[in-house]
Amino acid sequence: MVVRYLLVTIVLGVTIGLSFLRYTPQATFTEGMVGQPTDLNPTSGPKNEVDEVLENLLFRSLFKYDLAGNLTNDLVEGYEVKEGGKVYEITLKNGIFWHDGYPVVAEDVRFTLNQDPTFAKATIEVAGEKKIRFRLEDPLSSFPSLLTKPITPSHLVHTSPLAVVGDGSFYINHIEQDGEVKEITFQNQGAGKIGSLVFKFFKTQTDLQEAAKRGEVDAFVADNFNHPSFTRYQSPLYGRYFAIFFNLESKNWLVKSTAFRRAAARKTPIPILLNDLLKDGGTPVRGPLSGTFAEANLPFPKFSPTIKAQFKGGLTLTVPNIGKLPEVAKVITQHWQMLGIKVNIETVSTTLIEEIIANKDFEAIILGQEVSRDPDRYSLWHSTQKIYPGLNITSYSDPRADRALEEGRKTIQQSKRKQHYFNFQRLFLEDNPAIFLYHPNLNYFVSRRFSGINLSYLFVPSERFRNIQEWVQLPY
Repeated sequence: MVVRYLLVTIVLGVTIGLSFLRYTPQATFTEGMVGQPTDLNPTSGPKNEVDEVLENLLFRSLFKYDLAGNLTNDLVEGYEVKEGGKVYEITLKNGIFWHDGYPVVAEDVRFTLNQDPTFAKATIEVAGEKKIRFRLEDPLSSFPSLLTKPITPSHLVHTSPLAVVGDGSFYINHIEQDGEVKEITFQNQGAGKIGSLVFKFFKTQTDLQEAAKRGEVDAFVADNFNHPSFTRYQSPLYGRYFAIFFNLESKNWLVKSTAFRRAAARKTPIPILLNDLLKDGGTPVRGPLSGTFAEANLPFPKFSPTIKAQFKGGLTLTVPNIGKLPEVAKVITQHWQMLGIKVNIETVSTTLIEEIIANKDFEAIILGQEVSRDPDRYSLWHSTQKIYPGLNITSYSDPRADRALEEGRKTIQQSKRKQHYFNFQRLFLEDNPAIFLYHPNLNYFVSRRFSGINLSYLFVPSERFRNIQEWVQLPY
């Protein structure tokens, strides 16, 4: 009897031990952020970057982009494009619920998007509990890319900016506040090894980095950081770039000269900017459709230190007084003056930029722009967008380029769209209305205790959690 009891005890011990070895507890991952969450309701209008990150984890959208940059279904089961691209009829998936147990239905989509000015000219119809129909004034092949915005529930009244109900893999489990929000804990109810995602908020980047050194956070975004317990993950942000925009309506003959703009493009020292001034903080832009599926392999201007073109006269280069842009302008000016011209730098407050653009009160100006993954750049370069609040800053106007942009946005088949956008890029290269400088890089510092992070093909910083279901905590 004693022997049998000992055998049973040994067998149970071994079984429990093996089970323990197979058991992998879900980890807690803590990210530090500078700033404050202000409103996590996606329908409330413009957001700060903190809100965008959190909303992307709490809410799902009709479509989303995968790690390769391809548009894929999220809430969508399937869809049809009718009437030559003027009608999109979408069927939602079954079995998807809000965190309070209500099903996600077509009325939620209508409710959300009717509050978004982007869809002001679209008629949104509920065609069934799971079917939504969009009627557009004109065909728009890029329309599905607009449907990557978070959808919110229609059955709830939004009473608090942080008390939201989503349908994503994560839900809010706890908020710690003391006047300001100290931290928010998200609980994972989906796949993956990260069970809890904690966000801690700091007033300054210095405070955040000191907390990282003390081991209080597992990850954060920063320009620079060097510590043996962290790994830097880096990716270009293809949804943002900086460029020099020429005012083609200026009376300055240099600015209006295609020959000068080409020479200036070849005399813009982008490698020096990236390697010496920005210290690996950016990636060259490959034309007006850089990072999209329609990006063309064309000979866009590259820096040539030996170019000997000579011009007479001068121009003013306007630059916002933000970050390192004034230093960028100074380096560019030093090289442009080798073309025989005089360049005056006008540094202005960021509060004046909108007025300067509206009045076309510049000859050349350095600005940053945000763009979408879809290559539809009609709003940025079509001649009808020259008048403010149109976004054609340079007043670029070419009937052939207009036609290519028009055809590109109304053609549904992707291969044909690529051909139209190839034509646009070829014409853009001939005219050179702007000089593209660089995409800023995202530097994401993560504790070496975690692996699986994949930042490939990011467009905006809030996408860094796209593959969080593959992140794991290492056993040390």
